[in-house]
Amino acid sequence: MDVVHFPQINGLGFSETSKFYAIKDIEEAVAYLKHPVLGKRLKEITSELLKLPINNASQVFGSPDNLKIKSSLTLFAAITDETSVFREALQKFFGGKEDEQTLRILGIDHR
Repeated sequence: MDVVHFPQINGLGFSETSKFYAIKDIEEAVAYLKHPVLGKRLKEITSELLKLPINNASQVFGSPDNLKIKSSLTLFAAITDETSVFREALQKFFGGKEDEQTLRILGIDHR
């Protein structure tokens, strides 16, 4: 079975796994999203999340994964347009609120 990860920006996770899979910077995030397999799967699984009948991130993902998903969605929403699937998922599960730490690491002022 293929596993889809919701990668975060480097500097958020503390486990060896999260450090290993962390996205280093915006350029790497763009490359990830453009990758024919990784980017496609990330968009597909995020689209599937939008089809869920519930919008409570804690119920869907549990804790602390709900926070990891929020930071991943924030990262990819930052490099895509306003109508992206990532922004839609942020709206659905987090009321449109982005992850402050991710924005800080990216050097993006709070929106």
